[in-house]
Amino acid sequence: MFFKSIRWKIMALWLVLIISVLIISGLILNDRLKHHFTTQLEEDLIKETKLIRTLLQDRISSSQRQVEEIDKLVTEYGDKIDARITIIDADGLVLGDSEEVPTDMDNHLHRPEVQQALESEVGKSTRYSKTLQMNMKYIALAVKSENEITGIVRLALPLTQVENSLFDIFWRLIFSGVVAIIISLILGLKLTKRITDPIDRMTQVAARMAQGNLDQRLSFNFQDELGRLSRAFNNMADKLEAKINEISGEKNKIEAILRGMGDGVIAVDEDGKIILLNPAAEEIFQLKEEKTLGKYTMEVTRSHKLDDAIMASLKNGEDITEEIETIYPVERMIRVHVTPIKNDKTTERGAVAVLRDVTELRRLEQIRTEFVSNVSHELRTPLTSIKGYVETLLDERDCEPGVRERFLQVIKDETDRLERLITDLLNLSQLESASDSFDQELVNLNQVIENVLTTVMPKADNKGIDLKVDVPVDITGIKGSRGQLERLYINLVDNGIKYTSEGGQVKIKVYEDEDRVWSEIIDTGMGIPEEDLPRIFERFYRVDKTRSRKLGGTGLGLSIVKHILERHNGGIEVESKVEEGTKFIFWLPKPK
Repeated sequence: MFFKSIRWKIMALWLVLIISVLIISGLILNDRLKHHFTTQLEEDLIKETKLIRTLLQDRISSSQRQVEEIDKLVTEYGDKIDARITIIDADGLVLGDSEEVPTDMDNHLHRPEVQQALESEVGKSTRYSKTLQMNMKYIALAVKSENEITGIVRLALPLTQVENSLFDIFWRLIFSGVVAIIISLILGLKLTKRITDPIDRMTQVAARMAQGNLDQRLSFNFQDELGRLSRAFNNMADKLEAKINEISGEKNKIEAILRGMGDGVIAVDEDGKIILLNPAAEEIFQLKEEKTLGKYTMEVTRSHKLDDAIMASLKNGEDITEEIETIYPVERMIRVHVTPIKNDKTTERGAVAVLRDVTELRRLEQIRTEFVSNVSHELRTPLTSIKGYVETLLDERDCEPGVRERFLQVIKDETDRLERLITDLLNLSQLESASDSFDQELVNLNQVIENVLTTVMPKADNKGIDLKVDVPVDITGIKGSRGQLERLYINLVDNGIKYTSEGGQVKIKVYEDEDRVWSEIIDTGMGIPEEDLPRIFERFYRVDKTRSRKLGGTGLGLSIVKHILERHNGGIEVESKVEEGTKFIFWLPKPK
């Protein structure tokens, strides 16, 4: 991580550049200094050699050479100029040397500098001296007499001084280079910090923006590239924030629409995997969106027909509308409309299925159909009877008075039955109308039951039914419609009397708890089979149709009871055993 930073990459490049420059500069400088010192040394040696040649020229060129005298003078001059002086004759024989005994020295004729001096009067050579065991700089000058070379004067100076000077300069250069590197490093750190700090700041701001903090901005006042970059960044951030806010607004609108839709919505990608499930669809399939995302519709809904409709729309790129029946999690009838999602005119990116639960609609349609059929049947039966007896009376004008009266009684009974049926239908229609409000008052249940008993007592006495009442005197009143509450009790008690054999019993019991007033209508009649209990509150449903019709029932009494209780925010339950009796238990809320 450390060396991945752009700052340290720049510093590394900067250091490599500085070190390379210092090394190259040092090498060039070292070479130039070495050349300078060597040249300077050569010039000094040439001057000194010429001086020595002048001093010894006569002795070297003399035919009567005094070798000892020459050697003595050479030793004396060598000590004074701190250099090695060697006098060589034209044949290479050493005549004198300031450092060694001439007679012990080899012939120097073939030394490089001697050969050069013999050829061009001046010879130069730098080499390792085996005698002195060090690097030496040699300068040799020819000594002439009458245009003939009679000898050679050679001066030699150790290169130790030059090497020491160069070595000293080298270490000074090393020290200077280290100091230069340190200074360059400090300056480079400051310079790169000025460059990388704004970049780090941009990175931090970009990271916070990526986390959703779109109000982040840069505040650099630079006039260079970083300044232009920061201004471009801020401009981009402004546009990005505006665009994201716009997209978020649209997304929120779409989510609000999807949440508020009564229809279920399932969106899938091009592979048929779920990418969206709205709350209505969650309710239909009893699922949570987060557990369905990325799964196929078949896995989630367990409906082959729904999956087939979606995949067919994806494959064919066409809208598909059909009604399907689902059995999971509950049996439903669903109207499905699938529309493909296209990113252009031909390429499908997925599909959207809109699901409308039409189970209740189909049930109501079935109920309506059955209702029309039942009403038609209930109306046709008495009308047919009435018509038959009227036609008979018209055809048989001279029939016996007893027969006529019996026919007219039947016509009256059927007319009364029609009247009851129509009355019950009107009452039921009013109760089912949600907009039909009713006047509410505090109703005394003792008075209600007293009125009920007045109405049903004659019928009970005719059948010898024992009517028992258990109602506390101080029972809490109910807020509602007195007429509807009386109709509630009359229908249940009348049913009990109707379906209880002679000598049986019907009991009215009322009690209360903290929140509700409870009523029980108990009879010892024929009872209701268990399989019929869930349907007894449906309109025109009869357990024993023939007997019910003979007893004058319309098949609407319990349906009216249910609707009255719903209008008063109450509820009802029923317990029954065949040949033992039936108990209707219902409750009404206490007034607040």
